Amino acid sequence: MQIHANPDPDVVVVLNADAPHGRQIVQILVRNGHRVVICGRHATDLTRMLHGYDADQVMAIAADTTDPRQLRELCRRATDRFGTVTRIIDTTGRQMPRLRLAS
Repeated sequence: MQIHANPDPDVVVVLNADAPHGRQIVQILVRNGHRVVICGRHATDLTRMLHGYDADQVMAIAADTTDPRQLRELCRRATDRFGTVTRIIDTTGRQMPRLRLAS
């Protein structure tokens, strides 16, 4: 996967970030200056992923994103911390439900 640097960093939520492909995506996004919210079902795996990243660039939230309420809460918390979520990447390729991300 190729993700190009953007002069205006995006706020990207990476679902299933704790999967091997998700970790690679997170590394690329952070390297390109984006603010990234990593999400997975288990907080322990996400906490390990935070090592080496600055708190102003990466945050972790454990959630079951198959539950629309948890997904909305995830986006709300991401927006509170980093600003408007501009992209959601699901590393499993699952079709994302329509959400109103802007406040």
